[in-house]
Amino acid sequence: MTQAEQPSRTIAPGTPLQKVIPPRLVEPYLNGQRSVIAGYVHLAEDSAFTDPRSYYDALALGYEGSEFTPDMAEVCVLRWLALDMTGSLLPAPTPNGGGPASTVPEFYTLPVPIPVGTEMYRITSGAQEFIARYDGQVWLRPARGI
Repeated sequence: MTQAEQPSRTIAPGTPLQKVIPPRLVEPYLNGQRSVIAGYVHLAEDSAFTDPRSYYDALALGYEGSEFTPDMAEVCVLRWLALDMTGSLLPAPTPNGGGPASTVPEFYTLPVPIPVGTEMYRITSGAQEFIARYDGQVWLRPARGI
């Protein structure tokens, strides 16, 4: 498998983006301990899959030291509309030692504050569940049944 063609270093403001987040970061995001997005991000249109295994395979989540496994029951993603990312995008690092490579274009961003309106979803086989939306201060979760 070869690494997808590297995209240009610019992302137009308003472009829908997505980032798969490691399981250990879900709660730190939701409880406010993590306030930035950093690392590999993808255009939402290139990386909207219907099951965790597809994310694992297409985004090369089996890198050395990864918390992701091919048989995970779920993955969580952040989705947001890009702001001006001119100063935060870097060329995506090349995979080391012939490790797995993403099959979709990827961008690499320095830490940027979580944009207002960012949403978190849980992806399971054939389903996605909305978890919360960031209002600029806290993550707002949907009200549970009455």
